[in-house]
Amino acid sequence: MRKALLSSILLLFGSLGYSLKAQNDISDIFKSGVEDLNKVAEGYLAPAGNAFAAGMGSNWYNTADTHKLLGFDLRIGINGTQIPVADQMFSLAGLTNLKTVDPNVTQAPTFGGSGDGVELRLMQPHYLKSGSENPLYDNGNGVITSFTTPSGFTRYVPSASIQLTLGLPLNNDLMVRFVPTIKTSGVETSLWGVGLKNNFKEFIPFFKYLPFNLSALVAYNQFDISYAFPNSAQVTPDKLVSGDLEYVPDPQSNDYTTQGMRMSTSSLTANVIISKNLILFTPYLGVGFIRTNFDLTMVGNYPTLGDPVDTGGGEYKMQIINMTDPISISSSQVMPGATLGLRLKFLGIIAAHAQYTFQKYPTASIGFGIGIR
Repeated sequence: MRKALLSSILLLFGSLGYSLKAQNDISDIFKSGVEDLNKVAEGYLAPAGNAFAAGMGSNWYNTADTHKLLGFDLRIGINGTQIPVADQMFSLAGLTNLKTVDPNVTQAPTFGGSGDGVELRLMQPHYLKSGSENPLYDNGNGVITSFTTPSGFTRYVPSASIQLTLGLPLNNDLMVRFVPTIKTSGVETSLWGVGLKNNFKEFIPFFKYLPFNLSALVAYNQFDISYAFPNSAQVTPDKLVSGDLEYVPDPQSNDYTTQGMRMSTSSLTANVIISKNLILFTPYLGVGFIRTNFDLTMVGNYPTLGDPVDTGGGEYKMQIINMTDPISISSSQVMPGATLGLRLKFLGIIAAHAQYTFQKYPTASIGFGIGIR
């Protein structure tokens, strides 16, 4: 994982187990200094996190009908969520120490964008934090280091779920998603979700005689993952300073073995669903909204670049300043939308469905299951 920077993280989180090509060393993001860390990381990663959360919050239903008491089905769902055009680039405006090589370039691709990243230079500031003039400023030509933001990877983000649905009294369905904590190769993941669907048409006078099913659904799920960096991926001071510059270590701590990432996504879904049971298939339509949340933190002890310091005799070196949990990204979306789908039945107990949700982050889904209604 030393090479996949932030772009590889999302598909590590994805249930389909993608493995991406290397883009940049993860240490590159820390060359920008503390002030610009979160802006660059959030601009690149947040759209992919939003798409992943939207996918995980979809594919809860394939009909408005509910099971009879203790009827059940067990199904697997697979989703592909598209990052919209508006979120395929992020702005480079407002960066403190980073400058684009080409001043006319003001945007860089996000995870969902296309094309190469943008070359940025970390420049020596004219004045130090103390207010004194920077001896290495060199009339604005002093470049500490340079790097290129990650290239766009893909605008489609996959996700998947395993769901058990159980029929309850009064035309209710209880839906449960659960994957126990799994630990492997420094990665720890867990997933849970719960939903309730009620076929309320039966309780409305005259409606219960109409030839379709009408139900309401509310569902919530949460996915958590943490990843401990192996030794080869740890960000250390020697990866932040290049060229003729040298560095002075932070006297507080040089232990970087605690580095890793932690991500949590959650989705709250509410829909009204209408469907019509035919002999072999069931068309259905759902209208409602989804509220998603995405949080990512780079946890542990990380080196960042401080001001140059005089080490004696007029020799200046870059000061390393360690930071704990330096990157924290949070993003949320509330998206109204409509879902159009079709469910097919085979042999009475096997079902397959396909659906498409029209929303800001549109999601295409398929599912396969077995059950007794």
